[in-house]
Amino acid sequence: MSEASTRIWIFDHDRIERPYIGGRLLNQWRRMDPVENGHHCEELLVTSIGAISKGHGEGYAVSRTIAEQGGKRLDALIAEDPVGVLGPQSQKRLPDQLGVLARVGDTIVRLVLQCHPRKEDAARYFHSPCGKTEAWYIARTQVVDGQPSCVYAGFKPGVTAEYWKSLFEKQDVAAMVGCLHKLEVKQGDVILIPAGMPHAVGPGCLFLEIHECSDITIRVERQVNGVTLTDEEMFNGLDAEHGLQLFDMTTYTEDEIRRRVIMRPKAEKRQGASRSVMMIDSAETTAFGMQIIEVQGEYQLEDTGEHRLCVPIYGDVDLATPQETVTLTQGWGALIPAECSQVTLKAKTAQVLIGLPAAIKEESK
Repeated sequence: MSEASTRIWIFDHDRIERPYIGGRLLNQWRRMDPVENGHHCEELLVTSIGAISKGHGEGYAVSRTIAEQGGKRLDALIAEDPVGVLGPQSQKRLPDQLGVLARVGDTIVRLVLQCHPRKEDAARYFHSPCGKTEAWYIARTQVVDGQPSCVYAGFKPGVTAEYWKSLFEKQDVAAMVGCLHKLEVKQGDVILIPAGMPHAVGPGCLFLEIHECSDITIRVERQVNGVTLTDEEMFNGLDAEHGLQLFDMTTYTEDEIRRRVIMRPKAEKRQGASRSVMMIDSAETTAFGMQIIEVQGEYQLEDTGEHRLCVPIYGDVDLATPQETVTLTQGWGALIPAECSQVTLKAKTAQVLIGLPAAIKEESK
């Protein structure tokens, strides 16, 4: 065992710029200095790959531990002891990378219409070992221009690849938006977006996202909130024809899309006054899992032998092991390495999201 694999690692501020607009509610949630809404509206909480961003090279915004833990890059920590940090199943499935990443975004506008590649498309076009299925926990909402918070997901019946391409070529954004289902959301909702599905977060959402180990995005709007996107930013090196082919053209009725993307709690466990529920498991996706834990006093995590992510949604939480106790503040992210065992969450009252790599679920089948 190594220090890298047995300590709980907390990660420092990692704000990045995106084409959408927000940030004020994000800073409130993370208890940071007030800011005006702008393009610095997304925080990378736990990532071993960083972000794809204009003007930045590979490895931009990879997570670093807080200063008290040495300011170490997460990819360097993994390299010290890959199996010990990630776990044997995770290291076998996706060598030297986390199986699940976490970020949070705050938007007062609709995000650009987009999709992410499925595994086979990621391998074929981007030489990437995984696609990008993602899930959003709606951590906070706000009314924007009198409209309730919402998300967009999945094509409506009747939308075809030919029609979608024609709208893209005309840049008829209103009609493109109209091709997707609009779903109102509230605080506490969990939305699962499979790789390939067209989607966009709508105005008024502070969304905590966990996702596969990828930052590849295909966008279909050239003008976004005063920003003109280049072909590279829209299609990541592909031409428009091939980029549009990455959209999953499956269509859904409103009832079907709600059943597909709106997650419901299952597999409840109680420890005293504390309780946990699985929000996403292998019944919905093989990409990752999501567990929500309501801590009132203590909750001991099950030792899985694989890494996990931890983000307090509400309240601060102490993460205690036989070796040390660290405090994780609301809205900040931590990595619990595979060999870090006997972890107990302690708080008077807190709600915590746990991100689970696919390997944990595969092992438990």
